[in-house]
Amino acid sequence: MIIAKPVRDKEFWILQQDDRKVGNVEAINGGFVVSLNDTIQQYKTMQMVRQRMDIQFEPMTPRQPRSKTVNDVHGYPTASRVHNAIWDVQKKLPLFTKTAKSKSWFAAGWYRVQKNRVWRVVQDPKLITLQRYKYHGPYMTEAEAQ
Repeated sequence: MIIAKPVRDKEFWILQQDDRKVGNVEAINGGFVVSLNDTIQQYKTMQMVRQRMDIQFEPMTPRQPRSKTVNDVHGYPTASRVHNAIWDVQKKLPLFTKTAKSKSWFAAGWYRVQKNRVWRVVQDPKLITLQRYKYHGPYMTEAEAQ
């Protein structure tokens, strides 16, 4: 028996027999095109495909949404993946890099940074930004920073 596994719901299926691909089914212009073993046949309804080709269609399994992982450095939230997390004792800042081999350091949490006489609220600024400009922080939330 040939099993049709859905790739796109009600649009495209891959046909498998004994766990190997033997063809596909595609919904085109109100009909269905079946490509099976170097032959192409067209049918008007899905029922005709099931009956004439002896194909069993599996239901579409709903995808699980990716859980958003909460990254933090010493309790302060970050918007990116954390590598090399440290606490800078002198500056009292939670620092991290975004990749294992990165040389750019970022400060976890929310900060108010003054650039060109304007205070802005930013999350995870680069350490060099905090060294060059006046800042307040770190804060746990954006609302606290404002």
